[in-house]
Amino acid sequence: MLRGDSYKIKCGTIVLHGAGKSSRKRFVRLRQSLNLHGIPSVSFDFIGHGDTGGNLLNSSLHERTDQATAVIRHACVQPLTLIAASMSGYTAIKLTEKFAVDNLILLIPAVYRAEAYDLPFGSEFSAAIRVPGSWQESDAFSILSVYKGNLLIVAAESDDVIPVGLVDKIHRSAKNAKVRLLHVVPGSGHLSLFPKEHDFLMALDMIIEVCRGGKDNSG
Repeated sequence: MLRGDSYKIKCGTIVLHGAGKSSRKRFVRLRQSLNLHGIPSVSFDFIGHGDTGGNLLNSSLHERTDQATAVIRHACVQPLTLIAASMSGYTAIKLTEKFAVDNLILLIPAVYRAEAYDLPFGSEFSAAIRVPGSWQESDAFSILSVYKGNLLIVAAESDDVIPVGLVDKIHRSAKNAKVRLLHVVPGSGHLSLFPKEHDFLMALDMIIEVCRGGKDNSG
């Protein structure tokens, strides 16, 4: 049973946490801040994480898409705002094929080669995604090329997990997005995206602006 919480019945915004030891608790402050600005959200823990628990090795990237799909159909309304971190960046991009998505907000996003999508998490999956440059073969870029909503990417300046080229390619691929913004947080890393209070508040303001419709520009 997937476990999560929602600020209201049928939210238009869902927050998807990353991999490793992450859970929805990592985004409590962000969600509270968004809610105070009139943007309620739903979030849940993927299988193998947080309150949901279970065996991570029985899951996969495909399973994560299916889990998010089930929660969206149960607890959300369209059009959606997807806020996704790290591994869930790929999940969110895949979800744009299933749902109407007005806003796609990716925090330190990862993408993966299509061959890894159905592999169970474990040694085989790890071997597949650690092939140098394998992310360049991801189907995420072709999916993004037809996305017409607003895109905001918040990246870390010194990310030892996500290559700079990957972030740039995500940004460049979304050539039909209404808004296409890339914000690099100075002095930040993959596990410390907002090293200073100012960094968090600046990103929060950008997320709120995008959620409220954004501006018809790119940068």
